[in-house]
Amino acid sequence: MSNEKQYTGTYKVLKVFRKSHRREVISRGLTFDEARALVNSYPSSNRSMVIFTKQYYADKYFTEPKN
Repeated sequence: MSNEKQYTGTYKVLKVFRKSHRREVISRGLTFDEARALVNSYPSSNRSMVIFTKQYYADKYFTEPKN
């Protein structure tokens, strides 16, 4: 069984430029499914990639897994 805590916060979607590694925020405050759908809606590009990541990292946004 995994001991990892479950993330309960929101996600943000970023555009990361491949050469400079500059990050540009596209959207914040999304659910996991909304963030994934938004990332998948962007076309592939050689100059940048669109990713999503956790918006918060404080302990209050993580809960113990239910057994």
